[in-house]
Amino acid sequence: MDDDRSKQIRVIKQADVSWEEAWKGPEDDLPAGQDFTAAISDDDKFSTGLWRRERQDRFFERQYHEIAFIIEGEVEITDIEGVVSVAGPGDILITPKGSMGQWRNLSPVRKFWAIYEEPGATLNPYLGPGPF
Repeated sequence: MDDDRSKQIRVIKQADVSWEEAWKGPEDDLPAGQDFTAAISDDDKFSTGLWRRERQDRFFERQYHEIAFIIEGEVEITDIEGVVSVAGPGDILITPKGSMGQWRNLSPVRKFWAIYEEPGATLNPYLGPGPF
């Protein structure tokens, strides 16, 4: 879409966020969370928004690259090799396409996410400390 609307700067106020029921896998017996998509590219390869869920404990295998900024709560990720990582408020969580593991909320979680679904694209995350 290359019209005037696609070039406007926007501020989405918290009060304007319209939450929808989040996707829930057939193996997930916990209540569904909620999603809000703030933007999506015309080709559906990039999207970003908000996600919140009271509880979640499930295996995942990423079909896309996701970068999430944890706004509130804590999540524990155990990768396929058994390495445990905990992310909390202010942390950036990177789950590249093809990554697998167990996601478990340690408390209710709210995150800002960005997803990139370009086939064959690689992701080069910051490894720090220091410059990229």
